[in-house]
Formats: sequence, structure tokens, C-alpha cells
Amino acid sequence: AKTSWHRTSKSHHSPIIGSNIALPGINQSHRPQNYIYLPIIILTIIVIISLHCFFRSQTHQIITSLLPDWNHRLLLILDSLAKMLHHPATRIVSSTVARRALTSHAAASISILPERLWAALPTSSSLRSSTGFGWNDINNATFEIKNVGKSITTRGMSTASSTAISNPAMFCRQCEQTQDHVACRTVGVCGKTAETSAMQDALVHTVKSISLWCVAARDAGATAEEMYEANWWTLRSTFSTLTNVNFDEDRIAEFILEGQKVKKNLADLVSEKGGMAPSDEVANVDLSSKSTAELEEYGYTVSVPNLQRTMGNDDCFSLVEVGTYALKGACAYAAHCHQLGYMDEEIMKEIHQAFAKLASSEPDMSGLLGNALKVGEISGKVLKLLDEAHAN
Repeated sequence: AKTSWHRTSKSHHSPIIGSNIALPGINQSHRPQNYIYLPIIILTIIVIISLHCFFRSQTHQIITSLLPDWNHRLLLILDSLAKMLHHPATRIVSSTVARRALTSHAAASISILPERLWAALPTSSSLRSSTGFGWNDINNATFEIKNVGKSITTRGMSTASSTAISNPAMFCRQCEQTQDHVACRTVGVCGKTAETSAMQDALVHTVKSISLWCVAARDAGATAEEMYEANWWTLRSTFSTLTNVNFDEDRIAEFILEGQKVKKNLADLVSEKGGMAPSDEVANVDLSSKSTAELEEYGYTVSVPNLQRTMGNDDCFSLVEVGTYALKGACAYAAHCHQLGYMDEEIMKEIHQAFAKLASSEPDMSGLLGNALKVGEISGKVLKLLDEAHAN
């Protein structure tokens, strides 16, 4: 259906704005007179979504208790609306703009109108003349909130704000849909719980620990056949930590405990071949006797914020994160290769070497940068192998 926009320069008393202003591009003769309720409805929706942005765990609990069969769908809808409105909390929920929005219905309406309608809206100067503020007052709004006793001041939540939240329930930022474009800190946008996130952190740390033993075993002369168990465990375990692959805490615990057996076998292999056992603290972490609940608690100690604080260098830790998430992708594709009957020992050697580098808390900028570039090279090799596996 086609809509004909009749240009007009007539002045019209708008119940939304509350004064006589020209609305170019709209046929004023057909405007309804009950628009006074529209901004109230819109402002109410914005407030609900804003509260959801800041208190997601509480809204999750409320929705789960009231509507257990619909909780995931409703949370996804709220998250989608929050992103669609570009986090209205950063534009409306501010001490200045919110106050004016409540006294001027225009602010509650114009801030979320689609871009296609902007041509039909008054200019900033005409808006300022009638309401006392213009577009820039909305677009440049900042906000301050108190969250668990901590103050956060931000423009649209930059990555620097991640360091302002010292002890979140979880901290997951491995996908592009993270809360506030920083990290999911109470429950994942994907539905991942804080408990599952902690278990996955513990599993990734276990992968790093076993990778150190894999490097030692190869240095001692282990063959591809002798490394197969560790290779296949590494691919499956790392793959399981990707978004939406496995949210079963008990299954993740099984991977961790299976990894302890793999590590013991590697330790025996290094000893038999007269090799040198790794001396790194991470290599000697023993989780074999821990329950699922204890593994979860351990996971919190090796969360992203804690590892970042241990390293003490944000730039270096950023390279650790780049390497970690890139290796997850490489292992996922390498697991597909294995399912098609292909496993390259040289690729697995490089994967374990890269994970071993990430196990260190030393802020080695040059070494971590080289490691990140090496992971890129590994990814290229894995995709080449996957292409060969499909072609054959």
C-alpha cells in the first residue's frame, strides 16, 4: 500500500507537543485529537524495558514464577525490544531528560520514532522553541545508576564499563548479543545461567591445564596415536562451551572430570618417556574429586574479571580473550573435521600450544599478540582441512 504524504506548512495545535508548531510532511487535517495517551503508553513501555536492562535477574525471576512456560520467550522479546530501542535507558532515564520527558510529551514520543518519519518531525530549533530542549539533549543524554552499590556513568556502555563491575554473577561476552554490548552479567541473552557460565569457565581453564600437559607430552616424543585421546577430548570440550551448544551443567562436569583422567594419562606418558612435567600452577590444578557444585564454585574463581585482575594489564588480557574465542571456533570446525574422519596432528599440536600460552597470567604483549596471529593461521588450516574433508 502506498501512502501519500501531503506537504503542508500549516500550523497545528498538537496535543503531543502542547503548542502550535508546523509539522511538515503530515496532512494535519486528518490528525486524531487523542494522541495525549500515546506518549504515556510509550513512556510506560520504555520504563519497563529500562528496568529490564538494569535488573534482568529480578525480571527473570518474576517472569519465571508467574509464567514458567513462557519465561524464555518473554525474556527474548524484552531483550529484542531493548536492543531495538537502542537501550532507551541511555536516552530517557537520565535526571535531566527524564524530568523534561515527563513534562513534555514530545520527548517520550520522538526519541523512538522510525527514521522514515523523521522528515515529518519538527526541526531541532522549532522543537526547542516549544519544549525548551532539542534533539541533541536526547541524543547526548548520559545516565548514572547505582548497581550493587557501584556507580556507573556511561555513554551507551563502553567496554571500559566492564571493569566497573567487580563481582558480577557471571561475565560472558563471547557472542555479539551481550547485555549492554559489554557482557551478560546476570543471565545470558541466550538463556545461559550464571551457574552454567561458571561451569564453562572451569572447563575452559581445564582445557588450558591439559594443553600444558599435551605440550609436555609431545616434547617428550608422544606419537599422534598416543595423543588421540587428549586431542579428541580437547575438541569436544572446547566446542561444548560455544553459545547454545551445551547448557547442561552435569554434562559439562563430566567433561571436566573426564579431562582429569586424560591429564593423568598424559602425566604417566610424560613420565614413561622421561619428559619434563610442566611446572605451571594451572597445569597442576586437580579437580578430580570435586562435585558439580564445587566445580561451579571453582568456575567463579577463574571467571573473566578474576583472570583479568590477575594479569593486571587490560591490553594483554584483551589478546588472551581474542585468542580464547578464536580457538573455540577453530576447535568447533576441527571437531566437524573429526566427524568426517579427518584429524591433523600438526593442527592439534598448534592448538594445544596456543591454549598453553593462554594459561599464563604473564602480561606478555609481544607473545600474546603473536599467539593471536598464530590462532588466525590455525583457523585457516582448519577450514582448509574441513573443505578437504567435505570434498572427499
